[in-house]
Amino acid sequence: MTTYVLVHGSWSGGWSWEHVRPLLEAAGHRVLAPSLTGLADRGHLAGPDIGLSTHIADITRLLQWEDLDDVVLVGHSYGGMVVTGVAGTVPERLAHLVYLDAFRPEAGQSAFDVLPVLEGLFGEPPPEHPWGWPMIDVGVLGITDPGEVAALTDRATPMPVLTHREKLPASRHTVPTTYVQGAASPLFDATAAAAAAAGATVLTWSDAGHALPLQFPERVAGVLLGLAS
Repeated sequence: MTTYVLVHGSWSGGWSWEHVRPLLEAAGHRVLAPSLTGLADRGHLAGPDIGLSTHIADITRLLQWEDLDDVVLVGHSYGGMVVTGVAGTVPERLAHLVYLDAFRPEAGQSAFDVLPVLEGLFGEPPPEHPWGWPMIDVGVLGITDPGEVAALTDRATPMPVLTHREKLPASRHTVPTTYVQGAASPLFDATAAAAAAAGATVLTWSDAGHALPLQFPERVAGVLLGLAS
């Protein structure tokens, strides 16, 4: 049995894995898909102090308190910032890192350092929640199907500002890595290339946009099951 820990992206929550998780569990594996502090079912905890370091601590403490080892740690989109930080903190608990069209920062980089275009795209948070951004137009991410748009936006919660402005504190590790690129959305082209240069296995899905767990759950599960011990 393999233990998978799935880390969601911006504005999202553990619910975003609802089509992937059952496929892994049906194969006999343990799956944890927590919502990060301040988002989704933990949105009541949102505020100006919630940031990248909070979310790295969320997942690090989960691994420690559940005493998890040989974990396949998966990050989608912003979740890549989080899993990179976790790998730099407790690499001994991880068997494999998987990035699903995700940030893959170096130490000292913020999400905006990795993708500067996002800072202008996000703009300033609104007065009603100055600590967090509302969801952007998901069409920018290559998501246009009305059902998929609704699935992402109906349960979206504001994204805390510090998640994208706070710098990654550490990232040095030797955990084997797989990077899955949704090439129909070009945001992470350079990130995928950098991952390949660093020795990661890179899978390029030319027909996939950014929302891989939503758009291609069976294909995502297939990649993850291929890493099972």
